[in-house]
Amino acid sequence: MGIFNDKYDENKEDLQRVKEVIISTGNINRSYVVRDVVFVAEKFETDLFDPQVDPNESLAGIKLELQKKAHAYGAGAVINCHFDHDHVVHEGKTYLEIFAYGTVVQFIQSTIGG
Repeated sequence: MGIFNDKYDENKEDLQRVKEVIISTGNINRSYVVRDVVFVAEKFETDLFDPQVDPNESLAGIKLELQKKAHAYGAGAVINCHFDHDHVVHEGKTYLEIFAYGTVVQFIQSTIGG
């Protein structure tokens, strides 16, 4: 039973580290090196214009995918992110297609004034 609990705790800790990755639609005021550009896409059934739908919750999955990709590099942020979307109606269901990309950066120590 201990092995299962340890693995669960590791997964939980790893997810917490992934969620600490910063997602920004602009630049950041920290020293960094560029690691790569990442792309993600997602399609799911929802209508963002339904007053009962929270767009922040709907977009959480695409943000998490960007965070996972950055975390795989050991990076701290994805900056200058761009998000594009399209509504698709198929067989009476409304789908949202999201495409996102950004620049993966790894923070570095700065020796300002030193």
